[in-house]
Amino acid sequence: MTERFIKTCRQSVRAFHIASLIVVSLISQQVAADERAVDATHTISGWVMELRSGTPDVPVCLCDAESGLPLYKETYKPLTGLSQLDQIAVVLTDSKGEFRFEKVPDGRYRVVAQKWIGPFKGIAEPHGTVIQLMGFANDVVVPRPVESEKSQVVLTPPGKGIVSFDQDVPNSDTMMFLSTAPPEFDPILGLEAMGASYRQHIIGINRMPLGLTTVVGVPDRKPIYAFFFAPDNSPGFATLKVPPSPLGFRRMAPETFVAGWSNGRRTPPPELAELTRFLDSHSLSVSQLLNIPPLSNATFKEYGKRMEELMRDLSRKVELPEGKSARVGDLLAAESYRLVKK
Repeated sequence: MTERFIKTCRQSVRAFHIASLIVVSLISQQVAADERAVDATHTISGWVMELRSGTPDVPVCLCDAESGLPLYKETYKPLTGLSQLDQIAVVLTDSKGEFRFEKVPDGRYRVVAQKWIGPFKGIAEPHGTVIQLMGFANDVVVPRPVESEKSQVVLTPPGKGIVSFDQDVPNSDTMMFLSTAPPEFDPILGLEAMGASYRQHIIGINRMPLGLTTVVGVPDRKPIYAFFFAPDNSPGFATLKVPPSPLGFRRMAPETFVAGWSNGRRTPPPELAELTRFLDSHSLSVSQLLNIPPLSNATFKEYGKRMEELMRDLSRKVELPEGKSARVGDLLAAESYRLVKK
């Protein structure tokens, strides 16, 4: 009886081992099949490299190349507003500095990386006063090349410069954007003043604690452009050109916000002041030139619709007397200064 019991147990153990091997084999086959199912031609992957080695825990953001806007992480569609910054496509590099965006639709993309001191909490969250630019790649095309060495995106810090900003604000709500291209229009137009070119060349972003930010890894030999947005019931905007510094470090003084605040700037720059004088000398109204209806309770929807149309077409030129012309954005900015001054 005992021998029969022992024999039965041994047979059961052998059967268990065989079953385990079968299960392990099936799991391995499934994993391999899953790995093969990942379409490499629609995966944007690569490394963030610092000092010739991969850098871990670096946030990498995927953006639309044409508009320059970040993409939603679920749909890979361009962002529609700053309130959705917590929903953008951001991944952290692994222990080897590698990143991956999978199932990316056909199109053209930008990849931008930067890091803060301490753990990443989200693009729109305050992390601190120091950010490090870790690199960017323009015109990343999907489908990707089949050859792995051609498909990988390698990001490295764009320079060794350091710039310190101080916008002298009493809170930590001001957002700062950095780009290698200048804004296309006056900041009185708000975020639309950036223009496509500015957004297509953004290399960094930070929510500024008390208006302070020091940027490490700034391009050494060409200027960069800062765009500041101070949210409020009456928001403020400012732009600042940072020239290259032969010393590698530059400290920027506060730039006055264009805003309706008591300490906000309300005077136009020289080129817009000259445009205003030209319009006045020819008795030209911006509202008439751009077919903007008068604002009232009765025309509120019509007015809003027309302004949305114009904001989508800021670069269009409008013919003026004496063979001159002006962009829609410049006309709207000149009129905005007129209204703010009142």
